[in-house]
Amino acid sequence: MNLNEINQRISDRTDCFYWQTDRKISAEEAAMIWKDRHSAITNEELFDNINKELKENKLSYIKPFDENAETSLGNVNSIRVGVLENEKEVIIRCHPKGVRNGYFYAESLASRIALDNGLPAYNTYLIHELEREGEGDISYQVIEKLDGNTVQFCLKEHPEREENLVIEMGKTMARLHKIQVNGFGPFDNNKAKNGNLEGIHKTLNDSVNAGLEENLERLVTYNILTKEIAEKMKKLFDNNELLNSDMSVLIHNDFADWNLLTDGNTITGIIDWDECVAGHPIEEIACWSTFFDPERIKPFLKGYFSETPIYDNFDEMFQLMRLRYTISKMALRVKRYTYEQTPFLKSMIEKGGKHLEELSEIFNLNDDVNIDSKKIKK
Repeated sequence: MNLNEINQRISDRTDCFYWQTDRKISAEEAAMIWKDRHSAITNEELFDNINKELKENKLSYIKPFDENAETSLGNVNSIRVGVLENEKEVIIRCHPKGVRNGYFYAESLASRIALDNGLPAYNTYLIHELEREGEGDISYQVIEKLDGNTVQFCLKEHPEREENLVIEMGKTMARLHKIQVNGFGPFDNNKAKNGNLEGIHKTLNDSVNAGLEENLERLVTYNILTKEIAEKMKKLFDNNELLNSDMSVLIHNDFADWNLLTDGNTITGIIDWDECVAGHPIEEIACWSTFFDPERIKPFLKGYFSETPIYDNFDEMFQLMRLRYTISKMALRVKRYTYEQTPFLKSMIEKGGKHLEELSEIFNLNDDVNIDSKKIKK
């Protein structure tokens, strides 16, 4: 596996709508890169490397890695918890060994801007981007550890709090969307390094159509869609007038239960900004909706629109963007399913299939959508 060549592809977000889906690597490469991302990195090497770069309040120690901890549930970075000399805890987010991240500056700046605007985000203490390709170097960032459990964990213990917390999620997202940015789509990481948060696309239309054709081809290849329905879906986004908006705000893009912290009543933290982009607010509402059953959207919108007036053409654009995110999420899930056949991933494919069935009816596409994971082409 040529990491030098892979790193050029994996850090390129110019044709990405959603990076995890659209990164330019095969299923085989993804499996090799991410399957051992935890065991390949030791606390000892992290400790030594980080303390060489921290100017003050160096690490006292790093806690033993717990693969079952809340912080370890993501599928991109390996997360460690460190303790500084001042006894403050920090999160160490490590990309797989030898793999360039290429977005740490963008996500750290996005979090800082959110924090500056009164959102419960985090500060970044240190960013180390890959320097020695092929020599075992590690891309990592050291960030502030925020208080609270994830909403996902809280609701397992207190399911009766769901409606209130979903309303609070809506309010928090609406406040985030008051932060205006320039451009659309993924942020330019080099510009972010210099303090400028700017999307790489000039128009919303360009950012939404990025990666679309490949996503649809993938769903056809994996027997989720027919060629006919894929072509109909592609035409829905082709110069769609709903995508002519010049409204661009900061979007977290993974604003889900596992990336939000809570004290049981309010949202106390927004973490994992690695998919953040510039875009229209309805994009993020639609993205959020693809994770959950349809009935959850009512309390969410109740909270969201208690903070801001409803947007023009909300219903039409919501369904269009829900389709775009569902296409993207399903393309990601079926690709992962070829090397990670877990019950959770199977359930997410089936959930996404139901979204596609519903959206096919809404847009009068009149074709079958395959939601049987057993029929997915391996």
